[in-house]
Amino acid sequence: MAARLPGAKNLNAFWDVLREGRVTVSSHPSNRFSVERFLHPDQTVPGFSYTFAGGYLDDPFGFDAEAFGISAREAAQMDPQQRVLLEVVWEALEDAGIPPSRIAGEGVGVYVGASNVDYQNSVAADQSAIESHFVTGIALSIISNRISYVFDWKGPSMTIDTACSSSMVALSKALEDLADDKVPLAVVAGVNMLLSPVPFIGFSHARMLSPTGL
Repeated sequence: MAARLPGAKNLNAFWDVLREGRVTVSSHPSNRFSVERFLHPDQTVPGFSYTFAGGYLDDPFGFDAEAFGISAREAAQMDPQQRVLLEVVWEALEDAGIPPSRIAGEGVGVYVGASNVDYQNSVAADQSAIESHFVTGIALSIISNRISYVFDWKGPSMTIDTACSSSMVALSKALEDLADDKVPLAVVAGVNMLLSPVPFIGFSHARMLSPTGL
């Protein structure tokens, strides 16, 4: 197992959060977007959200591109969901005691639950930022495919979007394929980065967000 979670850079830190009963919800994300630009207490005003409380990773754009043979130019065009999962999958393999080279070329299956295209929303407004790697960088399907490609795995590679149940459905699909001997090993992951104000605005006008954030 491996994880990056709000207030916890790894699983050990996450257990500390649970034991100490710490709240890791923040009202202001860092290094994403201007909360003040899109925040308004009146729930009826279009184009605004009445809260941006959420569980945010501290460094959403941090990525060791060279470790995966990816250029800095390509990494900048990649959805941070792709970037963080590459690192977390590597950490999960370390936790399992599996050197990546040992299973390269094998039929390992990759099953990822993901549904947000926040990065696409955040950069599409500036067409001059779109370069050759942009299309593969922002596609939901490539989140799983990137993992399979980088680690040289030949099994099923799918990103599953069933909204809030995406990760659970990805796990269910992986278990089915393991039980049917379709894959010798399955990597299951889920990711959501909250990089754009757009979902907040939509959920706000649907009255789906707690005004207190808790």
